[in-house]
Amino acid sequence: MEITTESYKEIILKWFEENESKMTDLSDRIWEYAETLFQEFKSAALLESVFEQNGFTVTKGVAGIETAFVSEWSNGPGPVIALIGEYDALPGLGHKISDKKEPTGKAGHGCAHNLLGVGSLSTALCLKQAMTELHVTGTVKYFGCPAEEGGAAKVFMVRDHVFDGIDAIIRWHPQNISYVSVSPCLTHYSVKYIFHGKAAHAAVSPDAGRSALDAAILMDVAVNYLREHVSSDARIHSVISNGGTVPNIVPDYAEIWYGVRGQKKADADEIFERMKKIAYGMAMATETTVDIKVLSASSSTLPNKVLSKAALKNMHEIGAPVFTEQEKLFAKKLNEGISTAAKAKSMVVHGVTDPKLAELDLHEGISDNLLENVKVSPYSTDSGDVSWMAPMCQLYIAAQTIGSPNHSWQQAVCAGMSIGHKGMIFAGKAMAMTAMDVLTHPEILAEAKKEFDETIRVYPYTCPLPQDVVPGET
Repeated sequence: MEITTESYKEIILKWFEENESKMTDLSDRIWEYAETLFQEFKSAALLESVFEQNGFTVTKGVAGIETAFVSEWSNGPGPVIALIGEYDALPGLGHKISDKKEPTGKAGHGCAHNLLGVGSLSTALCLKQAMTELHVTGTVKYFGCPAEEGGAAKVFMVRDHVFDGIDAIIRWHPQNISYVSVSPCLTHYSVKYIFHGKAAHAAVSPDAGRSALDAAILMDVAVNYLREHVSSDARIHSVISNGGTVPNIVPDYAEIWYGVRGQKKADADEIFERMKKIAYGMAMATETTVDIKVLSASSSTLPNKVLSKAALKNMHEIGAPVFTEQEKLFAKKLNEGISTAAKAKSMVVHGVTDPKLAELDLHEGISDNLLENVKVSPYSTDSGDVSWMAPMCQLYIAAQTIGSPNHSWQQAVCAGMSIGHKGMIFAGKAMAMTAMDVLTHPEILAEAKKEFDETIRVYPYTCPLPQDVVPGET
């Protein structure tokens, strides 16, 4: 059979027609498991078993993380296509499939990683079918990545060379708008400053005490002044994660926990270094000591315009999902209390400014705005570090209601029903088409690598994680 866009599109559509129900059942099982960071044992095992049953080689427990794995299938020499799977849930977001608030008190998929993981798995299995039928050579690698929510597992995997040897990365994430973004996100550091003082009776002998809590509070005051002297793109946020036990004991131990974000790693590094000076200064001022502990870190994303434009073309080629009147009515009920203005604001973040869409609750179109003019998108992801390993495109697919907040019960509900299922299947098809473009059109990969190499020469990658940081350490 001649290898044309139409030939592999036909195979891809047929594969999804035959396997759609299996894929939605898989995503629902992971939605039910709803396991939080580094505890995704059943979810990882389920995905691993599906790959093994379909002839993929699975390497488990990579980078010293029990729930991380790599699944691989090869049809001979050729490009290595990387697909990203996530499957961790968020604590406290468990919810019934209901159009009104009915929490279960358990963990839940409020960021729809059940859809993300299975959507990418469907692409991998579909690619095997298309490559076999059309005798296309190359390799498909699916990276099972736990703990995206706060654990930065992918950065540990990058640090341990798990992502070495790939040629292109195609990833997606559930969203309330369908589009492709070339806007980078923020570099992120998660850091604890741990102060040690001297305990004493706060009334009888306060002079004998040295308050670790005073040092933590004074550090936060100083950091608040620092905010005036950082880039407007930067973010610094904190909690006092340990402030002592009772007020009549001078605290000899205190922790303040910061998230530090900057447009580029160099920006975040500069803020981090200045905060170190603040910590040491406040320790000196209060006659305490301080330990600085990096818990996790991730780099800004490096989206590839060549691959992104190819992905957008394929999204149009496949066509966005169309929702039923029943789904639209359900979505309208989910969105009760979310104003038109809030919906419009949520869409602007994704480059959609049509005010008419703010009257809707589900997005059935595809935005052509690649966010090329957006300096930085205000979020962080551990996929950022993966994007510095090879050219990467990021598809965002409507799988939840317009305007629903990230990490909300509304998004947890959509992740476990037909609204989310439709987005997942659309993503799987579009990613498979894009992967086949890369595998069968050498000029696409050559141009993508040229763009990637030009950036890497100017900004060589360095891992933000110190070598001694251990996954899941708190």
